[in-house]
Amino acid sequence: MLEFLLLALVFVVAYLNGANDISKGIATLVGSGVMRPSRAIAWGTITTAAGAIAGVAITGGLIKTFSSGILAQPRSSSTFPIAVAIGAIGWIFFATRTGLPVSTTHALTGGIIGAALGQLGGAGIAWKVLIQKIALPLAISPIVSFALAWLMFPIIRRALAGVNSFCLCVEIQQTQIVPVYQSHGAIAATAIADHRPIHVATDTVETCEQTVSHSALKLRFVDSLHVLTGGLTSFARGLNDTPKIAALLIGTSLLGGMTTSQLFGIVALGMCAGSLLAGRKVLSTLSQKITAMDGIEGFTANLGSSALVTLATFLGLPLSTTHVATSAIVGIGTRARGRANWHVVREIAVAWVVTLPTAALLAYLATGAMLHFWF
Repeated sequence: MLEFLLLALVFVVAYLNGANDISKGIATLVGSGVMRPSRAIAWGTITTAAGAIAGVAITGGLIKTFSSGILAQPRSSSTFPIAVAIGAIGWIFFATRTGLPVSTTHALTGGIIGAALGQLGGAGIAWKVLIQKIALPLAISPIVSFALAWLMFPIIRRALAGVNSFCLCVEIQQTQIVPVYQSHGAIAATAIADHRPIHVATDTVETCEQTVSHSALKLRFVDSLHVLTGGLTSFARGLNDTPKIAALLIGTSLLGGMTTSQLFGIVALGMCAGSLLAGRKVLSTLSQKITAMDGIEGFTANLGSSALVTLATFLGLPLSTTHVATSAIVGIGTRARGRANWHVVREIAVAWVVTLPTAALLAYLATGAMLHFWF
């Protein structure tokens, strides 16, 4: 029974991760007007799922860190990961309902610390490993992301200046519906194709708008690059977040023992469900309330975010996509426009600071309750 409860809680953690974190890769797409929220969420969900699937083969280091790497003693029973999950769920649920982008990585780390203190005491935590493998990367990554966006933006703006006003326009071959009069006054309709060839043009945006019909597909070059890096950021998030959540199930004998692929599949399904059903609240905060941006600015923020998170994943370092992506957006706003909405930024920063101790406290209380009532 405990293991089925754990499976349900892990799915909820993944669901809330999807609801809170889907915005991290696509907020710039929505904020710059490249995509509508519904299409951006769909794009982010697809690429996140792809990252989760790809993570099966390359994220062994993260699985080890979040399953047992920061514990000085092996976890004793299924109550340990249950308490970790409860701690993470409590805070991420609150943050998501209020539109605050918070870190699932911080919440899980806090849950592990709280559950370990409740079951094993302070000696049960490998403090040196915790500081070196988790605390330092999480603390440094927002600074690095902010600085990277700040430094990269003028370089990328100059590099893309020549193509920023160009687009690729594809005019779809049209089909006309022509009425055909038959005997006895009956009218039938037949489709007659306009035999013009499909028109493909590479020109300035203004020329495309003037010469190509509204039914055509029009893609700015910069916007196309922006969409690509938005997908790469979501892919990197799937790579980095999935093993952290799946690690809660490592070591259980649920259903006769699941493979790593099955564990990742459960987590990916939960993340996708949360993204599609509850991803708009936090997306609104990141895309509209921090800073305005255009395609080049959004492209730069996503390029730096995806590179940092992907590199960290291959190194086995648990970065927070939330911290990396949000810091990049703030960095772009201050660099390109000289401002950001510091009131919103302060609210987000407070939520970041509160995440780990709150999740730790909830996990500690959950551990005490389970030990009291179940044993």
